[in-house]
Amino acid sequence: MRDDFTNNQAASLAYAYLTKTEHYQLDCFIGQYIKTRNLRSIPGINEILASTLETYPGKPPVMVNELNAWIDKTLGYRATHPEFPECLEQG
Repeated sequence: MRDDFTNNQAASLAYAYLTKTEHYQLDCFIGQYIKTRNLRSIPGINEILASTLETYPGKPPVMVNELNAWIDKTLGYRATHPEFPECLEQG
């Protein structure tokens, strides 16, 4: 993250930043992540994400796109396109 952005760090990972001045509280970020990955049908997904975020190796402040990428890599999820929710990869 940029040096000029780290001046107002949160004490813990409590927020996911959209911009330098706009942020989600972590529970709102989790809801956004579930929606964009179409994960509502996974039992206990909120708890899975919350416990995964507790192990995030970075230091706050953290941008939304950084957290999205890290969770995707860590748990293997992918964003879905709203018009094509279930595109199958063929290879």
